[in-house]
Amino acid sequence: MDPMLVLPLVLLAVMGFMMWRGNKKRAAQQQELRSKIGVGAEVMTQTGIYGTITDIDEANNVTTIETTPGTSLRVHSTTIINVVSPNVPDDASALSADAEELAKEQEESKSADAPAEATAAAEATAASSESGARDADEDDDKRSSDSK
Repeated sequence: MDPMLVLPLVLLAVMGFMMWRGNKKRAAQQQELRSKIGVGAEVMTQTGIYGTITDIDEANNVTTIETTPGTSLRVHSTTIINVVSPNVPDDASALSADAEELAKEQEESKSADAPAEATAAAEATAASSESGARDADEDDDKRSSDSK
């Protein structure tokens, strides 16, 4: 068999396999999303609207979402692209420990950045005063050449 004929056939087969695999993964993700959707679920639509599902009409493929208290939107069910779940650990002590670590890191980064910021500010001031002096010298030179 000619190698020039085999190579395109192999590439076509690989491309077909990759497309099939991607579709399979996408279908599994959609199925997982549909299993999470229910009344009371916090969701996001394709347009970025967040709300809580208050009613699902599967016959008409319409979902009612309450965005704010008293404001309901009717959307097509397929526009829901994400079920929002809060990232709250089971143990609340982890939250306080994380907050303490974050505060320490911010404090350390501020103290480490302070000398660097002071040095950068001093260099910027020196550079601006040098450029200002150079500009003044150039202006004086221009005036003296104009007066001659």
